[in-house]
Amino acid sequence: MHHAQLDFNEINVSLFTDEGAKLIDEWCPAKRVPVLHDGPLVLWDSLAICEYIADKVTDRSLWPERTDDRAKARAMSAEMHSSFAALREAMPMNCRRTVKGFTPALDVQIDINRIVQLFEDALQQSNGPWLFGSYTVADAMYAPVASRFATYQIQLPALSQRYVDRTLSDAPMQDWYAAAQAEAAVIERAEVPDLTIT
Repeated sequence: MHHAQLDFNEINVSLFTDEGAKLIDEWCPAKRVPVLHDGPLVLWDSLAICEYIADKVTDRSLWPERTDDRAKARAMSAEMHSSFAALREAMPMNCRRTVKGFTPALDVQIDINRIVQLFEDALQQSNGPWLFGSYTVADAMYAPVASRFATYQIQLPALSQRYVDRTLSDAPMQDWYAAAQAEAAVIERAEVPDLTIT
């Protein structure tokens, strides 16, 4: 939404709280976030929201211009949307911490390796700075993974690391981190402990 330069109001939902549950009941027909309300239209799926925003923007493209690149960007976005369950489970998104000593299990490492392969292939073909040269929906879909790679100090090839650094320094992402720092809520079951070495 920021990259599309669209004005919007954001409602912050504190997950796993009574207040958050009331907001989800009020705003989210699928009982999940994110959800987008645009007049009478309600969209409850992140990829559908991205597609809708890309369609609404007429003065810039949020998909690559070339047909084959656009197809690849959509495939990458769909893979992010439907895959990487092991990584999501073991590496909950947390913008407020750096987890020390995290060692991925095999299934998590397989997910990491696949994402790195996607990054490397796209960046080598586009020459960056974004996955397909300019910022696209694919970059939005992989921003939470870039955050996880930083939180859990995942070692990456230089090209992928530069992309992660670029993503984390992007102004909307910086705003996201600032908002996270201002939050008081903690989801205890998503707090991965540091590895204590004795």
